[in-house]
Amino acid sequence: MKPVQLIGQGEGLDQLMRSVATGRIVHALLIEGPEGTGKHTAASWIERALLCSGSDRPCGECPSCRKQAAGIHPDIHTLSLRQDKKQILVDDIRGLIAELSLRPYEGIRHIAEISPADAMNASAQNALLKTLEAPPGNTVFLLITSVPEKLLPTILSRCQRVRLTPLPIDTCAKELEKRGIPRRRASLLAGCAGGAVGRALKLDTDTAAMELRSKVIASLGALKRKCDVARASSLLAECGGREALALDWMEFWARDLMAVQAGLEPYVEEDGPSLRASGIDGSRLLRLIPEARRKMSVNVRWIYVLEEMYFSLAADG
Repeated sequence: MKPVQLIGQGEGLDQLMRSVATGRIVHALLIEGPEGTGKHTAASWIERALLCSGSDRPCGECPSCRKQAAGIHPDIHTLSLRQDKKQILVDDIRGLIAELSLRPYEGIRHIAEISPADAMNASAQNALLKTLEAPPGNTVFLLITSVPEKLLPTILSRCQRVRLTPLPIDTCAKELEKRGIPRRRASLLAGCAGGAVGRALKLDTDTAAMELRSKVIASLGALKRKCDVARASSLLAECGGREALALDWMEFWARDLMAVQAGLEPYVEEDGPSLRASGIDGSRLLRLIPEARRKMSVNVRWIYVLEEMYFSLAADG
């Protein structure tokens, strides 16, 4: 068996891979985990192993493996969220089920990949549920999601759940260094990505994301007293639709701030002076961020969320 290149995911994933390589697998897998933890890499390996015609699956060399790698295997049916849609609808699921009712073109099974599975609305999930209860032929479903709580309990109960987790930040940083990223930048990226290698690699090429980090630090640095709230929040009022990332940067900065306030060294050395000069309570900032995320999820305007958080952080005066 050729191993999947996923570092630090534990014996549970290894056991699943061994089962897949020998053809023993349940009819529905839910691959879950935070962004950048390798969910699509795992799904791709599973698809290749299940359809491989070589003796050491997945061989990577047979026609089936090559078609899967090129994204043109006729027995792999991928249902994803279209750019012009906000949800996967019931008609999308019905169309997928119609394809699965036909005989496989080349192999002994169909594979249906739904990503992100949490994009299915309630009607689509209920339509899929009926098929999961009695899957056609030798079909295997791969549901991929970062937010499994958005799926119906009945969907979850019919899937074998495979959870991928981020790496420890130091381990993630070392993996980034192996890919040629300098040590200090690797540490920064690993910390912001929460140990998720895939997410860290995306951030590395995202100039706007790094510029947003600088804006977050400047905004927090301008916040000292309540009379500073309007000016400090105005520095971060325009995030280009990336308010969630701004909160991620705040969370990373808050954790470093807590370390400094506990007498420890910050994770990002060059942030030391600004962290030591801050009058913000790091633990309080960290506690406020989940509530800010909740308000953003129900469409409270970003500037209102930011100003309320800053008023809670700033000293009187």
